[in-house]
This record gives sequence, C-alpha cells and structure tokens, in this order.
Amino acid sequence: MRILMVTSFPIVGQTDGTAMLAVQVFRALKRRGLDVAHAYLKLRRPWDVPFEGEFEGSPSFTLTPSRWISGMAEIRKRFPFDLVHAEHYGGATRALAACELHKWPMIYSIHSLLGEEVERDKLGRGLVFRTYRTLERRVCRYASGVVVLGHGVKKIVVEEKGVPSDRVAVIHPGVNLADYAPGPAAEIPGIGPEHKVVMYVGNIRDPNQGVPILLDSFPRVAEAVPEARCVLVGGPSEVGEAYRQQLGRFGDRLIVLTGKTPDEITALTRRADVLVHSRLACRENDSVQTKMAVYLASGRPIVATNYGDYQHLLGDTGAGLLTPVDSDALADGIIEVITDANLASRLAAATRPAAEEYICMDRNVDRYLALYETALRLGPRRRSSKAEATA
Repeated sequence: MRILMVTSFPIVGQTDGTAMLAVQVFRALKRRGLDVAHAYLKLRRPWDVPFEGEFEGSPSFTLTPSRWISGMAEIRKRFPFDLVHAEHYGGATRALAACELHKWPMIYSIHSLLGEEVERDKLGRGLVFRTYRTLERRVCRYASGVVVLGHGVKKIVVEEKGVPSDRVAVIHPGVNLADYAPGPAAEIPGIGPEHKVVMYVGNIRDPNQGVPILLDSFPRVAEAVPEARCVLVGGPSEVGEAYRQQLGRFGDRLIVLTGKTPDEITALTRRADVLVHSRLACRENDSVQTKMAVYLASGRPIVATNYGDYQHLLGDTGAGLLTPVDSDALADGIIEVITDANLASRLAAATRPAAEEYICMDRNVDRYLALYETALRLGPRRRSSKAEATA
C-alpha cells in the first residue's frame, strides 16, 4: 500500500503540535513498511515554483495553488499512491479537486473542528471561513474515511456532517514511545532541586487551552506550597510576559520556555512534579490534543480538567486526577498531587499502560491501516442527485 500524505503546512523542520501529529503518523507508517510520500499544498507566495525535496528519506513535494491539481497528478505518475491521507481541513480542502477529478480515495484526518478555529475573531465569520466551510462539506461527502481525535468529534461528524459512523475512526494523537525512554531531566533556569514544578506544555495563547485558568489557580498553589514554581513550555514569549504581570507578587515564580524541540520537551517533562492541562469545556476541545500524548508518554503525574475524552484517557485508566473547569478546583488538585507522594506515584505508574493502549503510534498505525483497508474496499462516497439536492 502506498500513501500520499497531503498537508497545508510544511513538515520538514517543524515542531508545533499540528505538524508533529502528521509527522508521527508519517513515521509510524514507514516503520510498518509502507511507502509514504508527502505533498505540501502551499497557499502563500503562490508565485513560487513547485519544489521536490525529501523528508527523512521519502519524497516531499511542495506545490503552489496553480499546481494543486496537475502537480498531484504528476506525483501520481512518479509515485503511484493508493490513497490520499489529508491532514487537517487545510490539506483536505486543497486536495479535494484533484481527488474528485481522478476519483482517488481520500482519508480526512480532522485535527480540530473547522467552525471553532477559522476567523474566530470575526463577528459572523468572514469569506475565508465560509469558503473553508463549503469545501469541507464537500470533503465530508466525498471522503472514503475520516479520522477524529475524540469521541465528541465523531458524534459531530456523524450527526452534523453526515459521515456514516463506520467510516469514522477515533484515533487519539500518538507518539513513538521509544522516544520517551528514561533519561536525565533537563535543567530549568531558576529551578532547584527543592522546587515543585507545575508544568504546562503547548500553545500558551489560544483561549481553549485554558492557560489562564492555570494562572488563576497558581497563587493559591504558591501560598499552600511556597516551593512551587509554574513552568510554561511554549509560546509566544510576549504572552508569557503578560502572564507574569498578571501574577503580581507571584510573577517571579513563573518561568516561560519558548522554542523547544521535541527532544528538549521530553527532557523537560521529566522534571515536572505535575503536568497540567486546564482546558475549557468547549467544542474545540472535543479533539484530544497532541500534548496529552506527550503527557502520558512522559510518565509524570497529570492533573487535567474533566472534559470530553479526558475521562476516558485519564479518569478511567487512573493516569490522571480530573477536576472541574474551575481555578479553585484545579488548585486543589495540583496541591493534592504535589503534597501526596503516594498519589503522585499511583498516577505516574498508570500513565504507561494508558499510553500503550491509546497513544502508542505502533498500535495506532493498526487503526489507520484498518481504516485505509475499509476506504480502499468501499472507495470514495457517492451521493445520488436527489440526496445532493436535499443536502
């Protein structure tokens, strides 16, 4: 089986969560022995010429808008792929025309819900949102299969986007657990052996991530545990400075680390006394984010707000302490974990079995292959003219 992974973002040299999700899938498929190539369907700088390079020994093509259709056809001649695996709504909507024209099966991997992300700062949403929404509806009518990152997203995709349930697979973000072998913890400026590290990893600006809830909870944590320090691993840096001002007299206990590579993040998590994700209860968080794969793989105690699949991944497995979406409740949970060694040990011990079951890429790839085989057997979806008219 040959797979062409299509993205709307580069993957060479990228370390953000969106790109790393695609990279982990790409690598896992290759480890399983599949032939995989990559196509970056670029939107900006449309006057650039197409480019052929490589990513970790596999072909990687960059196509400008004028070549999204003809360029993919040329790739097909040189790399006769069996199906297109489109990452995120950007990759899926840009690859749609070529797939429809040539009747190539497409797998659409949904990172996050389109309606919750695009132009969220515009009242009523603008032209970009409306265009993406129209194209994504066509993708959902066409796609041979859909990958979602949470059971809540599957419900929305089935009930609101009209994709048959048997064509939707819940596959949580995964990592290669071999990359998280025991090793030394990274040194953090301003952190000594006496400090208790409350750590968050990921984007610190987007409101759905709930970092402000963590910051609101921290003064109470700091008063109860004076040696507590809050470490945010992510950016942008100017947001971190605003958070430091917000903490007032506790601002000097906040450390923000930006621009870290995946290997550096792995070493940093080893220093965490507790990893925290205080995400909000909103539709955008129906998708489990890549950070939870990193958290589970790290083997450290986890405190998270109780929403969506976190009950499934953390509560049912015993791998995390769940709290309501509330700063006081979150503070109580953090204090309990960093002051109760037995509880912290139990949570940490439960992370490995949960990681092996839900976020191990070598296991997740079986789930992808099952969906691929279904997609190839059933082919792209078809609708009668009557059904199209009704839609």
